[in-house]
Amino acid sequence: MNNNISRRDFIKKTAVVSAATIIGSDIILGKTEKAFAKIAKFKAVKVNKAYVKEVNGKKVTWVKGTPTAEEKLLIPKIRLPFIAQNGAMVPLTMEVGLKMTPQKYLKTFYVYDLNNPHAVQGSFDITPANGKAYISTRIKLEQESYVQILAEYSDGSVYGGRKFVKVTVGGC
Repeated sequence: MNNNISRRDFIKKTAVVSAATIIGSDIILGKTEKAFAKIAKFKAVKVNKAYVKEVNGKKVTWVKGTPTAEEKLLIPKIRLPFIAQNGAMVPLTMEVGLKMTPQKYLKTFYVYDLNNPHAVQGSFDITPANGKAYISTRIKLEQESYVQILAEYSDGSVYGGRKFVKVTVGGC
């Protein structure tokens, strides 16, 4: 019989037992106000829902509602897990559907997470010689947040896309 417990389960169970012991002892001793004050101190994670407004002095276009056929090609497609098991290594894939031609091509992908101490997670320069605007990498996330990908094109336009990801164990 395998009696191994994962580190995550151990941490969760230890936190629950510790909280129950601290709060329960106050309730048993008749200090209910103190017990509920301790419960109130557990704060929910605050997620920054802001959008990046500009990059390198260029305004970012965030398409609201249903995008047109052209906008669908320009908005970055983002693949992230809905729940990241480890915030230190979150797999991220980004791409755009635009055909790479010398006249118009994706120049740079920018990766932002406004909830991290360092909002800019990275940037990736691309040329038409790459053939396809596709990057797969891993990023570090401190907490659940909206990962924002900005796609800057050779004509100076910048389109943004974002996706929400939950993080069970923080990476920063």
